[in-house]
Amino acid sequence: MNKKIKNIILYGILMAIVLGFALSPMLGKEILWNSDQNVQIPFSGIHFDKPENISAFKIKRYETPGQVSSLISYDVEFEYTGSESSMRIMGKLAEQAFFGENVSPIHSKATLKGEYEKINNLLFNEKLTNRDLFKNLQNYKFSSTSEIRVPLNEEVKNYKFKITYLPKTLVYENNKELAKASVFLTNARVDNFTDGDYLNKSETQSFNESGMYVNAIEVYNEETIKKIDLFNNINNIIFILSVIITLGLIWIDRPNTQYFIIIFIFISILTVYRFLETGVSTLGAFTVFPILGFLGVLVGRLTSREKITFNKYDFSQGLLGAILLMILSIFLYLLPR
Repeated sequence: MNKKIKNIILYGILMAIVLGFALSPMLGKEILWNSDQNVQIPFSGIHFDKPENISAFKIKRYETPGQVSSLISYDVEFEYTGSESSMRIMGKLAEQAFFGENVSPIHSKATLKGEYEKINNLLFNEKLTNRDLFKNLQNYKFSSTSEIRVPLNEEVKNYKFKITYLPKTLVYENNKELAKASVFLTNARVDNFTDGDYLNKSETQSFNESGMYVNAIEVYNEETIKKIDLFNNINNIIFILSVIITLGLIWIDRPNTQYFIIIFIFISILTVYRFLETGVSTLGAFTVFPILGFLGVLVGRLTSREKITFNKYDFSQGLLGAILLMILSIFLYLLPR
C-alpha cells in the first residue's frame, strides 16, 4: 500500500474513534447545558374566562431579588364588570400572591389549551434575540400550565396584585448565567404595559397571536456571550487548521515530521469536541483523553514507516502521550469550572 494512503487511512481511523467517543455518556451537549439548571418554565400571564369584562388593564414588569437568581415580577391591576367568572394565573408562582381580602384563590392545576405551540415557534424562530442559544436546551419551549384559579365579580371590581415568577434561565458550562427570559400572555386587551430597570441588557418583544397578547423580555449578559462566541470561533479555526496541517504533513511526507504530526493530532483532539458543541465530563477527561493520547502517539509514529510495525519505544511514548493529553484536557475543560 502507498505510504501516504496508509497514513491518511490511519489518521481517518483515529478521527473516527475520536468522533465515536462523542456519542458516549462521558461527553455530550448536556454537559455544556445542564438540564438541572436549564429547566422548562411555563408561560407567565393571566387567562380570563370573559376577557371582554376587563378594562383599565395595566401591567408593570420588573426584576426582584431571589434566593439563587433574580426573579421577574408583574404588578397587575384592572377593573372587572359583568357576571361572575374567573381567571387563571398562568405558570408557577415563585412567591405567594395576595389578591385582596374579598378574593379567595383556588389551587387548581391545569394545562391550558390553545395556540401556545404557535406562540413558542414565533418566539424561538423569529422574536427572541438569543433564540439560537435557547435552542441548545433540551426543553427550551415554554409550557402552558396553571396552578391557580381566581374568581372574579364586579362587587370587588378593582383588582390589584403582584405575581412573581422564576424566569427561564440560560446557564452555560461553569455555571455562567447567560440570559433569562419571561413571557407574559393574556387574552384580554392590555391598556398599558411598562418595564422597570434591569441589571443587564434587556430586549422586549410585544405582539398579538391567536387572540393572545404576548410580551416577552430577555435579560442577558452581552459581554459574556460575546466572549464565549469568540472563544468558540477561535477553537473552531484552530481545529480546522490542525486537521489541514496534519493532512498536509502526511501528504508531504518529509523525514522527521512524525512529532509535528503528533502535536497537531493532539491539537485536533483537544479542539474537536468544542467544535462539535460537545461538553467533556470529569470522567471523560480522565478516560477518553488518555486513550486518544495513546492512540495519537501510535498513529503519529507509524506515519514515518512504510509498514504498520511497532517497536519497544512506541508504547512507552504512547503512555507519555496519554498522560500529557489528560493533563492538557484537565487544564482546558475541568479547571475553568
